Amino acid sequence: MKDKRPERIELNGKFSIIHCTFKHQSRSVIYSPFTSESMLCDISVVELLERLSHADCMTGEVDSYVKKRPESALGVIKELLSMQILLPAKD
Repeated sequence: MKDKRPERIELNGKFSIIHCTFKHQSRSVIYSPFTSESMLCDISVVELLERLSHADCMTGEVDSYVKKRPESALGVIKELLSMQILLPAKD
């Protein structure tokens, strides 16, 4: 059985892309001040977070990211949820 992500996701409003991310060439580091964890990842993950910070429909942005990177996206989303950078949206 595959891990499933929450149906609706939002960016943690207290997360600062400017203060908690670093990009260099094709790699990036994301730091979570909520869990004190860091993630070394592809630069596309920070680009996703940047798009989410300006998106009207965050779920649409996440869906688009998953479609572009089906083999790795669910693991990335799960890790960002674990780090409390992404949160399940409250209805």
